[in-house]
Amino acid sequence: MKLPYIVIAGLLLAGCKKQVYVEFTGTATGIKTGVFTVKTLGDSTIFGENIKDGKFNVDKKHLGKAGYYSMNITDADNKDEHTPYEVYLEDGKYAIEAKAGELYKYPKITSSSKIQEQLSAFYTLADNMSNETVKNIGKINKELKDNYMKSTPEAYNNLLAELQANQTKMRDVDAEAFKQFLKQYPQSEISAHIMSKLDYEGDPVTYYAIFKSLTPEAQKSEEGQEIGDKLSHMINLVVGKKAPAIQGNTVDGKAFDPKSISKKLIVIDFWKAGNELSRRNHDQVKSLMAQDAIKQNVAFISISLDSKSDWWTGAVKDDKLDWTQVSDLKGNDSPNAANYNITEIPSYYLLDGNWNIVVAKIGIKNIEFEISQYLKKH
Repeated sequence: MKLPYIVIAGLLLAGCKKQVYVEFTGTATGIKTGVFTVKTLGDSTIFGENIKDGKFNVDKKHLGKAGYYSMNITDADNKDEHTPYEVYLEDGKYAIEAKAGELYKYPKITSSSKIQEQLSAFYTLADNMSNETVKNIGKINKELKDNYMKSTPEAYNNLLAELQANQTKMRDVDAEAFKQFLKQYPQSEISAHIMSKLDYEGDPVTYYAIFKSLTPEAQKSEEGQEIGDKLSHMINLVVGKKAPAIQGNTVDGKAFDPKSISKKLIVIDFWKAGNELSRRNHDQVKSLMAQDAIKQNVAFISISLDSKSDWWTGAVKDDKLDWTQVSDLKGNDSPNAANYNITEIPSYYLLDGNWNIVVAKIGIKNIEFEISQYLKKH
């Protein structure tokens, strides 16, 4: 009996497709009991093994496809909260070396994968350059969490300021580590991918200059194009730059007039009627506006990214939003969203009275802190 040609061709193609298998041997010095896991980027566990007396092994297993995965090592006797490690898995053996008490550091990974070699090189560089800063951030976050109800507003704001300073330092260290990495691997095929993992939005001027140094292939990759598009907008949204003009009408149908705003500070709130978090956050905005110093010195402008007038105006009425409300009713295609690089909502900007950017994409929890810091200086 002869198989149809199309079936034979399919079987030949299936037979030619390289199967991907991986195996792991691991040393986790100082960890008596723990767990080693490998997950997809969607957080589904694909491999897992207990760590016993500092050793673990995963025998040769089939991997769906080569690519980026998340790997983690935990220590039952040390409940740290380190971030899982990004790895690149392809056909072959992986030897992992980690150490108790230092799981916040990227482990030593030995394999034949050239892409994993580059990942290890970058993350190890970043670890070596940011060791103290990482510890400081962890310590401050713990203090903020443990003493949230006990701290005075001043003490809490001082911790926030310290955290912000360390986060800025961390971003600067990552940028420097990335520059060093590019010196080692100037033709790196994963440079745009690594950059996508960094806080490039926090310092668009520095990172845009770095981005332009990447190979044309990296810049034209899917991740490279996304980064380049974002940064080309964001270099116009740095501190001190004139904020983009707001387009649209107020609820009464009149064109928004920036001259109607006459305060030392302006908070811009991007939201949608159908976004629950946006609307919950408006209660926090009301609480801020009730404070005398804020009432006297700060104007709030909410820019809706809705496309239906009745959804927008209905939410304004239902939630009793009695401050300036603006929308051009173009939804996600609004020039306001593009000009302010809004990729998620709610998003907030802090501007001075001359419409210059003070803080871009500020979190709702930090608005009061940033306002108080600005008013102290001005």
